[in-house]
Amino acid sequence: MNPEERKESKAAAAATSRLGLALSGGGFRASFFHIGLLAQMAMLGLLRHVEVISTVSGGSIIGALYYLHVKRLLESKPDAEIEDQDYQAIVERIESEFLAAVQRNIRMRTFLDLRKNLRMALANYSRSDRIGELYDAYFYRPVMDPGRTTPIEMRELKIRPRGEREGFHPLKHNASRGAKAPVILINATSLNTGHNWRFEASRMGEPPQEDRAAMEIDKNLRLRRPPSYADIVAKQQDIELGLAVAASAGVPGIFHPLAISDLYPGGIRVQLVDGGVHDNQGIQGLLDVDCRRFIVSDAAGQMEAELDPATGLLSVLPRSNTIIMARVREQELSRLLERGTHPVAFVHMRRGLSATAVSWIGPDGRPAEPPKLEREPDAPSESFQVAQNVQRLLSEIRTDLDSFTEVEAYSLMLDAYNMSRDELRQAHGIKDLIPATPKTGAPRWRFLAIAPWLLHPTPRYEKQLRVGCQLAFKVFRLSPAVTAVALAVLLALLLGAWNLAGESISRALSAPFTLGEILLVVILLLALGLVPRLSRAFHLEALRRPSEFAVRLLLRAIPSALASAFVWLHLEVFDRLFLRCGRLDRLGPPPA
Repeated sequence: MNPEERKESKAAAAATSRLGLALSGGGFRASFFHIGLLAQMAMLGLLRHVEVISTVSGGSIIGALYYLHVKRLLESKPDAEIEDQDYQAIVERIESEFLAAVQRNIRMRTFLDLRKNLRMALANYSRSDRIGELYDAYFYRPVMDPGRTTPIEMRELKIRPRGEREGFHPLKHNASRGAKAPVILINATSLNTGHNWRFEASRMGEPPQEDRAAMEIDKNLRLRRPPSYADIVAKQQDIELGLAVAASAGVPGIFHPLAISDLYPGGIRVQLVDGGVHDNQGIQGLLDVDCRRFIVSDAAGQMEAELDPATGLLSVLPRSNTIIMARVREQELSRLLERGTHPVAFVHMRRGLSATAVSWIGPDGRPAEPPKLEREPDAPSESFQVAQNVQRLLSEIRTDLDSFTEVEAYSLMLDAYNMSRDELRQAHGIKDLIPATPKTGAPRWRFLAIAPWLLHPTPRYEKQLRVGCQLAFKVFRLSPAVTAVALAVLLALLLGAWNLAGESISRALSAPFTLGEILLVVILLLALGLVPRLSRAFHLEALRRPSEFAVRLLLRAIPSALASAFVWLHLEVFDRLFLRCGRLDRLGPPPA
């Protein structure tokens, strides 16, 4: 066998054992949960073996951050000098710096800049673009280059480890390395075709369909991936990392789809939304690049049972969508877990919990049997030092992109850290990669401080988690004093406003409205909604662009600009109070 054949044989052998890491969606809840898994993998010496990172939504936010740290490590130290302790140091830095950035409240800051809000009247700028800029500024640029003023581009993410030759490709040349150079796959969903859209360091687009059943069923258009960014139109070669992550985390209905123009012929304007719409666990990306070992971290939002679900149109539609997403999740995980042919370590937020089964009512008007537990786990959550009620509450924490307190963040990180320890040590094919004595230092994780409460929760701690499951008014739920002061101030402001302008308001409200005025308002509202739709349907470009601009200006830009003062007040007062109420030292002494 000549040297070239030996090299190819070695690369093929390495591919058969390629380790992939999937980080699911689920907002910042998922991000913090994934940090706990990364911390455990660092302690076990597993991070150096990861060759592919497939991320979705909240997993993309933290996955891209971790990838940048690894890129800097591999490009600064020779392979022989890289130790497990280097990966531990990376996750230690992420643990503290990520929480500090999240506590700036990224989602609310998208409304803060008056100039950016007005810019959203334009077709090529939306709240998704703005949050992508904030991801870049708060998460990624401080790692890549703290003094940098321009956004990081996807094509800059290519890794050429120190000492490696020009043209190094991780999936081809990792075989001889002790510290593998990973590739990152940031997953979004194309509204145009319904397919997965993938951002990589070398290219972007819809990957080819490999599944035989899907190839037979899916006959829809596919937006092919180019070989590299250098092969596409110049204006899209510099696609930014922050925008790729924003597309992956662009929850439909909350963030506007992220648009990519002029990349394909025929007037195709690619519109991207959250990768979780297609595959919220990121598993398909690992299968596409032929991973043979899998670590899957799933912190996605999961469907809760409803004893009496609402039946109104506005309630049935989102509930039905939740059911569909739960079914997609089950199918994606079943494809991997039920194969039984590949080693899989799987952690998720319902681990260690049971389900309750309710029996029917019999002829005597009584339940046939009392409720009983079913689908019980192999081991309860107490086996990894988390009480059952705490594990259930953590699984219900909001999947949002707002501020998270110390108590919330530490609980999520420690939950995954404890949960994954035995899973990684016992999973066939994964445990083989763990050295007998990993070269790491003593655990210095800040989140370990929350450990007593996870196993022996106090009422105050449980209240923190219950409030963490809510989307709004969290500080008022945590602090009666804040609620009382806020109500008093609001009442004083209303009384003052009434004293100043009460008569004018009364006159305006008592003035009669004519039928013509009412009809005019109704016609204007209908035109506002219908004209853009009709112009799009009939391809009336001369009418479409001005009408769509008017809608964006009136419904997107102006309201956001007017709200910026209230956003500032929220960030400076209520958000700070919320974070203060959620500090670890506010829980009191640790339980015995």
